[in-house]
Amino acid sequence: MNNIRVICSTFKLHLSQSFSRATFRFCIIVQPLIYTFILYMMYRNSGIENYINNVILGSGLCSLWSAICFSSAGDIERERYMGTLENIFCCPSRFTTIMLGKILANTFLGLTGMVLSIAFTKLFFNQSMIIINPIEFMISFILMLFSFVSVSLIICPIFTLSKNARALMNCLEYPIFIIGGFVFPVSMLPKIIKPISYIFSPMWAIEILKESSFGITDMNSFYKKATLLIIISIVYIAISKLLFIKIDKKTRIEGTLGVS
Repeated sequence: MNNIRVICSTFKLHLSQSFSRATFRFCIIVQPLIYTFILYMMYRNSGIENYINNVILGSGLCSLWSAICFSSAGDIERERYMGTLENIFCCPSRFTTIMLGKILANTFLGLTGMVLSIAFTKLFFNQSMIIINPIEFMISFILMLFSFVSVSLIICPIFTLSKNARALMNCLEYPIFIIGGFVFPVSMLPKIIKPISYIFSPMWAIEILKESSFGITDMNSFYKKATLLIIISIVYIAISKLLFIKIDKKTRIEGTLGVS
């Protein structure tokens, strides 16, 4: 119960802090509209039936990843330069629990992009998203959130140790759009890059989201992909736990969390 209270209080505080920053408001309000317009121009003459699904899902997931990536790196960087990162790391509540609350808040705010994309396409292009398998789509949506949280838990300790979190943040954003298949199918990627996509859990999330929205042709294949997504996400969480343990030992010995 104490961990739940810590997560909830961190969640509420982080929501207000994040939304008060102009850059983050741009990421969750303006940027999704830009992504939606670009993807609409890309897909409108593609000949794909219900192409608007690709537009909304693509722009929504790109916005979600941007919000998670930029805020995660920015949060660590701000705490470091304000001199509070060491306090958070050493306070009675576990650092992992506090960061989970921040990650959940970033994920929640990132979903604003998908809502804005739906509203934008309806208002300006008179297009609506059609979901053929709504139950499977909801399952896919929940698993997608789970996969993004698991990825965030891995990059959080990396950002914590790095003194160049912003540089890492900028390097991570657009490559993930590509290997995750957010904008175009992974099948279009070179063979040498595909294995990276296959071990990246959000790629499977976008696969099952698109399948359930366009109509599932093979239900067994759908649930196999969903199971694989769950397994990879659990592996991510296990790896993140090991990273947090190693970082805890390293920082307590070397004291490397501060600016200097």
